[in-house]
Amino acid sequence: MAAPEKPQSAPKTAQFAVGVRGYNQRQVDERLAELTKEIREASRSRDEAVATSSDLSKALAYAQKELAETKAALARMSSSPSGAGAMAERVRMMMQLAEEEIADLRSAAEADAASTRDQADKYAHETRRTADKLAKDAEEERARLLSAAKAEIEKLNAAAGAKRVEQAAAAERARKEADAAAEAAAAALREEADRKVADELAARKKAFEEEFARKKQETEAALAAAQAQQATADQNRKLALDLRAKVAERIAATDVAVKEAMRLLAPVDEAAPANGDRKPSPAPVSAPKSAAASAAPAAPAPAKA
Repeated sequence: MAAPEKPQSAPKTAQFAVGVRGYNQRQVDERLAELTKEIREASRSRDEAVATSSDLSKALAYAQKELAETKAALARMSSSPSGAGAMAERVRMMMQLAEEEIADLRSAAEADAASTRDQADKYAHETRRTADKLAKDAEEERARLLSAAKAEIEKLNAAAGAKRVEQAAAAERARKEADAAAEAAAAALREEADRKVADELAARKKAFEEEFARKKQETEAALAAAQAQQATADQNRKLALDLRAKVAERIAATDVAVKEAMRLLAPVDEAAPANGDRKPSPAPVSAPKSAAASAAPAAPAPAKA
């Protein structure tokens, strides 16, 4: 049976490249991954060596069993009287060779297993020590980088605070300038609005004055026309009153004339007077003209206002 292959010796610790803030983290991670892989391979090789030793032990037990069976057969052959002496020496040589081969196989298997176990333990110990050292170095580097990062963060925070104060002051100045510009623009707009309002008020006042003057002229003209119509009406009323007085006088005269005519037209007493003289009958009086004919013509109707 062939001896198992010996595991390769652990590689020397690699030198990591130095970066701006320490070792290159990618190289450290890759080296740790390689060491972890090598540890797993060493453990697997050790397990294989242990399994090989177990197989050799089984082979040795099987050889010992065969040897016991051979010894039993040889004993049976020796007990037989026919040809036992001729075969005794040959069987003895075969048994001796078998025992020697078994002893060689056992010693080789034990030596190989011990060597493999020692190498695996040594490699695992060295790998563990290297991994511990790398982990310690990585932890120290991490602490150093963390401290440097904290210092850098504090520095950046201080710079950001100063920048924030400066930006706040600049924003305040910009706000004041914007307020001043807005106030100036508002003042200009108010002035323009006041000017437009004043112009509009002046235009409306002028239009109102013109309209008022026109209405005043129309009112004065209407008042003059009304006064003229009032004068005409007063004159017509006076004429009507005069005409009424004249008509009343004529009506009174007509009534007197009618009464006189009626008196004259009354029947004469038929009795003769005492002296026998007859009075001549009065001449017939013509009937008076109607009051409408004797009345003066009606006054003209008063003019309408």
